[in-house]
Amino acid sequence: MIQKITIFVMLFACAFFTINIADAADKNYYIGISGLYAIENLDEQQTQDKFIGPIEVDFDNSRGVRVMGGYIVNKYFTSEALFDYLDNFEAKTGADTDKLDVMNFTLNGKFTCPDHETVIPYAVVGVGVMNAYEDITFNGATSKTSDWGASFRAGLGIDYYANEDISLQLEGAYTAGLGCVDHVRYTTIALGIAYHF
Repeated sequence: MIQKITIFVMLFACAFFTINIADAADKNYYIGISGLYAIENLDEQQTQDKFIGPIEVDFDNSRGVRVMGGYIVNKYFTSEALFDYLDNFEAKTGADTDKLDVMNFTLNGKFTCPDHETVIPYAVVGVGVMNAYEDITFNGATSKTSDWGASFRAGLGIDYYANEDISLQLEGAYTAGLGCVDHVRYTTIALGIAYHF
């Protein structure tokens, strides 16, 4: 019985390994990194409500980084996981500051145009989990909060294949937080590079 189980496990492992070798030969997998510029559309009233009395809050745009990995299912569809980190949407008045950092992890579907091979336009939609960390300094006092919630993103982009191993990406996408992070909304412009294997 043990021998039969061992043989079955070995055959299964060999089959799994063979499948992955075949996928790798087609270069269906990729990993990559992107630089981000985020145009804020934050709900500033959410911050203003934390203060007694009127206060002006005007956040600047932010920059960040993205790491990604994906699997090209077929010429029409790609599944992709993304992690975005945006550093300091910042509102500042004199010595008073409000800094909002955002982390967002999403699982995405990319719908690609099959009629192109080198330059491939696509639409993308995704859902995930978002964290918003806000650090407020006001009149010498500080307040730090960390909120978690769901997120949704949708956008359009272009993948340019420099060769079979390397592609460049330009993407614009809108992201909205849900639940406890529904005050976090922004548009990202991403420029990235990916390695296919």
